[in-house]
Amino acid sequence: MQHPVALTLKSRSVALTLTDIPSQTSQAHICLLFLPFFHAIRDVAFIFLKGALIMQKKKSTHLTADDRIRIEALLREACSLRYIADRLDKSPSTISREISKHTQTHTPKCCDCLNSPGCTLHHVCGSSGCRKKCKACHKAKSYCNDYVKTQCDSLLNSPVHLCNSCHKQRYCHFEKHLYDGRAADREYRSTLVSSRDGFDLTAGEFQKINGIVSPLVKKGQSIYHIVNTNRQSLPVSESTIRRLLNGSELDICRLDLPEAVKRRPRKKPPAQSAPPVSKKGRLYKDYLAYIQYDDIPTVQMDCVEGTQEDQDVILTLHFVMFHMQLLFILDAHTSAAVVGLLDILEETLGRELFASCFPLILTDNGHEFSDIEGMERSIYGGQRTCVFFCEPNRSDQKAECENNHRLLRDIIPKGTSLKHFMQTDMTLAANHINSYVRKSLFGRCPYDLAMAVLPEDFFMLLGLEHIPPGEVIMKPRLLKRLNPAE
Repeated sequence: MQHPVALTLKSRSVALTLTDIPSQTSQAHICLLFLPFFHAIRDVAFIFLKGALIMQKKKSTHLTADDRIRIEALLREACSLRYIADRLDKSPSTISREISKHTQTHTPKCCDCLNSPGCTLHHVCGSSGCRKKCKACHKAKSYCNDYVKTQCDSLLNSPVHLCNSCHKQRYCHFEKHLYDGRAADREYRSTLVSSRDGFDLTAGEFQKINGIVSPLVKKGQSIYHIVNTNRQSLPVSESTIRRLLNGSELDICRLDLPEAVKRRPRKKPPAQSAPPVSKKGRLYKDYLAYIQYDDIPTVQMDCVEGTQEDQDVILTLHFVMFHMQLLFILDAHTSAAVVGLLDILEETLGRELFASCFPLILTDNGHEFSDIEGMERSIYGGQRTCVFFCEPNRSDQKAECENNHRLLRDIIPKGTSLKHFMQTDMTLAANHINSYVRKSLFGRCPYDLAMAVLPEDFFMLLGLEHIPPGEVIMKPRLLKRLNPAE
């Protein structure tokens, strides 16, 4: 009795026939009978798996420079497109498109007219002084009405319609069609780069971006501020706007940006040093120890000067927590003027509101801050604030205040006289500076943070108000008072 056995592997049938197996045969003998059969299955499975992996291998979609040089060499040997495709492991259509796209045409300098052997024409071009026969001139075909272009039989009969394999190239007078691998790769690289140049924007989008960005930059706003306050209107990112600006695609240039031009700071003569004042217990190390145990917000204080002839200065009070800076005009660069301004602030805000907003002041060692007792003394009696001092020549210890002065200098540049400004001008400048969106505040302005924490009376009593983002001006023309010295 025979036992037919059929197996199916990857849609391939394998049929085997086994003879009778005696009932006394042990299981070990049966396994030995089937061992060659299992080895055959293993070999067939390995072959099919290897073939499947080869078929699944992804072919490269772009030809390399070496591939193009090999195509040129194989065309010189008169190989067919299918043979070239097999050698490069590419599709024949890929090779055909590559050849047709990068084929170069060389026009001969002699006349290739079909009627040239029996032609006796002269002066077809209208030049009476020419002694050359028209059939020997390559310009004659542009003027002759009997010109008929001669076609090369070898080129017409060629399966790829190229002259690479023709042995008559050097002395052929017909139009040549050649494929050059190196030139083809240069054209490919040039197309690859040029296709990614420029901006993927329509003319309407260009006009829309220019209409939004250019007027706001002329107001002194930064690109970051404009993008974050006009997200719904601008269809591009901050980096795209900067590339448009650098490519001169907008009505503005790099010089219109707030901080695009840097100039070396002027050298100033050393100021006369004030008499030494005892600052024991109010040094920077004492300040660090003080805030370690008392979590109190710090206000940094400094003075901004105008010209050397000016007596007026600007006192700045910078709230580190909110990045908010207040500006006050002083009629003199003295300690009495600083104490007098603090007295006016306390009287305007009231004792409790002043103490809650200005609990701790950190300033530098300028002579205008030498009256420590006067700055700390309240007009209502007692102490109104605590004053600490940075170390000498360490402006980095109140870096937040110093960095914010750069925005003030956008409105009041260095060398501008301050004697024409009033407190209303300082309040207006502070409102625009504090309404300016900052990247360090994650797209928010200082007033957004301060108005959420400080009492409303603080802003009302000092005349502080939020400026809409589109109306923020960070240019000197914000203060409509011209300096006669300029």
